[in-house]
Amino acid sequence: MKSRQEQVSLDTEAVLSGRTDLLQPLAGANIFITGGTGFLGTWLLELIAMLNAKHKFNTHVTVFSRSAPDFARRHKHLGARKEFHFLEGDIRYLTELPHETDYIIHAAALTDRRLFASNPTAVGEVNGMGAIRLLRAANLLEDLKKILLVSSGLVYGAQPLNVERIGENFSSGFACDNANAIYAESKRFAESFAMAAVSEAKLPLVITRPFAFVGPYQSLELPWAVTDFIRDSLAGRPIKIMGEGKTVRSLMYASDYAFWTLAALARGEARNVFNLGSPEPVDLLALARMITQHFSPAPEILTKVGQSGHETTRLVPCVDKARKELGVELTVPLAEAIQKTIHWHRTA
Repeated sequence: MKSRQEQVSLDTEAVLSGRTDLLQPLAGANIFITGGTGFLGTWLLELIAMLNAKHKFNTHVTVFSRSAPDFARRHKHLGARKEFHFLEGDIRYLTELPHETDYIIHAAALTDRRLFASNPTAVGEVNGMGAIRLLRAANLLEDLKKILLVSSGLVYGAQPLNVERIGENFSSGFACDNANAIYAESKRFAESFAMAAVSEAKLPLVITRPFAFVGPYQSLELPWAVTDFIRDSLAGRPIKIMGEGKTVRSLMYASDYAFWTLAALARGEARNVFNLGSPEPVDLLALARMITQHFSPAPEILTKVGQSGHETTRLVPCVDKARKELGVELTVPLAEAIQKTIHWHRTA
């Protein structure tokens, strides 16, 4: 049985196979990443580490995060790499960037939806003020090649159930008197401020709007359907679904996320926005069944659990623009992504 790190290494090698030319502009570059210590940030570092180790990219990275030192200690294989520098700090108080910075990935944000209700003002401050601080610091750099602002697919608002996939030009409204809207609204504000900064200072900025993801390093304590379903299955508990399980989402494997993000950084034209996620829809009941088939006996699936009147929603991106302009493709289909994720969590 492959170890966890062996699996991650194989996944990064697979997603890069025959496609490193798309990322060639990043060779020899200095990249500044904010918020690079979470689930998806870890995958960015894994991919860059593989580019350096196997493809001689010699890319240097500075990771700016409140948990940067702890991350470097926990992930020793990444923390020990000489081309990675981990800098502790709060994005709300960032004032300057390393003068040698060529590229920036701004991914720092509070994304745990439990905070949207318990501490919504902090969510707004980090997501909004963090973007302001980063863009003002970036404006002081003389040789900046690209800024990638990581936004969210939630900025689109509610997707009509009869719309199969939403493209970059789609938009609907929010109930602004609801504190739970703070995450999406703060991301919309970050985008608006970023485009204002571009207009004033001609910053070379690209925006990605990520949707939903699954893979190794993802905490099963997060309150997402896929993490709930995998966690309960591993514990031998029944899977519980609010409503009939007709809510539709899509899930991209983390190695594809990392590649698409770096491709947007390397190849995305300034002032462009790209959806980033899987276009493969799955309803929650089908997702639960996809997960339980990897267990014996298969956990029971309970529907219509909890409050009545649960709203059925849909959130699936159209990624034609990213495919055409960035040259990216989905390499790990959903069934394989689920299998890989479960295997990783089962491995000591």
